[in-house]
Amino acid sequence: MPFDAKVFKVLIASPGDVGDERNVIPEIINEWNAVSALQTKAILMPIKWESHSAPLLGNRPQAIINNQLVDDCDILVGVFWTRIGTHTGVSISGTAEEIEQFTTKDKPVMLYFSQSPVDPEKIEIDQFTVLRTFKDKMRLKGLTESYSGIPDFRQKFSRQLAINMNSILAQTAELIAKDKKNTSKRTVGPANPPETIKIPIATAEDRNISKSQINDYLTRAVATLADSDGWASVAALGKYLKTYTPVDYKILGFEKLNKFLDSTNLFETKAEQKSSRAKAADSAYVRLKRIS
Repeated sequence: MPFDAKVFKVLIASPGDVGDERNVIPEIINEWNAVSALQTKAILMPIKWESHSAPLLGNRPQAIINNQLVDDCDILVGVFWTRIGTHTGVSISGTAEEIEQFTTKDKPVMLYFSQSPVDPEKIEIDQFTVLRTFKDKMRLKGLTESYSGIPDFRQKFSRQLAINMNSILAQTAELIAKDKKNTSKRTVGPANPPETIKIPIATAEDRNISKSQINDYLTRAVATLADSDGWASVAALGKYLKTYTPVDYKILGFEKLNKFLDSTNLFETKAEQKSSRAKAADSAYVRLKRIS
């Protein structure tokens, strides 16, 4: 018999190395629907870019995906293993940009990090390094989950989805009750989200990058790699710039990265000698200058 239900769109976000998990998530969602939909009058709809997006020109690929899918979804489930993904021109990867979109709007995000064994020869070091930094940043923003394999992921996600849905449905019920009691305070529509700064994408051969573009790339890179105090390793920053941005300090006339960073007047630096054998590059750190 038909019944009215509230539909929650669940965005499945991940790089391309967790295909098994991407298949498991809709199965768990459908299991939740089978058990809880009739009782809660709520249905979860799994959303994937490969099945719910359509070809369209006129903007960055990720911006189009954001417009077609991300903006309308209610819950995000993110999964990572050894890769972070491909830089979008705005964020370190499409998955990371989707997560940023959700957290900016205070929408629920469930993040999972695989600890499954992997052949070391198949690991892309640059990808894994950026992913590890991203993982540390996410841990500072809330609770994340790790899992040892697909059976462990299935068990944890099933249980934790139920926990979060109980909370989401309770909050939704409270909002509906308040809305009915005080219709005069009902909002006409959602507030516009903060505007995302879009950095023009430049190629590695483009030597005419503007100073403002360079500064944007640098500040975003340092923010991505920074620890809780804002410090980022100069060595890691060099690898990040080479891998994910068109900024080449040697083309710009500098032999050393630290000299280039000093020339921007954006950063403060420090050096830590962890051992007598430590290299200078390994012990150098930068962070954005702070206004006193």
